[in-house]
Amino acid sequence: MNQNKKIFYYSRRKLGIYLLFNLGLLALAILFTWSIFPDYKPVYYFALTTCSLSILSSLFVFLVRLPLAVITDESIKIDHNQPLKWSQIKSVETISLKYFGFERSILRITPQRISHYRMSLMQRISCNSQFGSFSIPLYAMSDDKATQIEKLIFSHLQHPAAPKDKTPKPKTAPKSSANKPKASPRKKK
Repeated sequence: MNQNKKIFYYSRRKLGIYLLFNLGLLALAILFTWSIFPDYKPVYYFALTTCSLSILSSLFVFLVRLPLAVITDESIKIDHNQPLKWSQIKSVETISLKYFGFERSILRITPQRISHYRMSLMQRISCNSQFGSFSIPLYAMSDDKATQIEKLIFSHLQHPAAPKDKTPKPKTAPKSSANKPKASPRKKK
């Protein structure tokens, strides 16, 4: 069975910016904890440890190319999650979110029945947020790859746009003063 498989990766440039941000955060953590809390070694070691872990994880995702989405003729697999079949997709929409003054675009995929899929911890956390369980962060890709993945996903959907209902809507009767409830007369004192 030969499948047409297309793999999309996170942008190396954007992951490099994330790595530089974490390096700057480590430098600030060392500077501030050393200058503000020179006698509190646990605070210094806590800041150093958490920032170092963040740098190691961002260095790992920078060096190891992790797939963002794997698209085949039958399904789409986001990150390392369970594949989602095209026939089980209810809707796909592009959403723009404001985050710290920057506009971020995501492609949110809504399955017909979410209970059939074994979700990862991150999917369970983001299930009730705007991001959703099955979403592709278009902001984490280069612009040309983001437009390419959008076109590819919308071309795989087998849900054509529903024809608009051309039946005329029933006309409502104009509101006249005869239909209004009458106000009761007030008694004069």
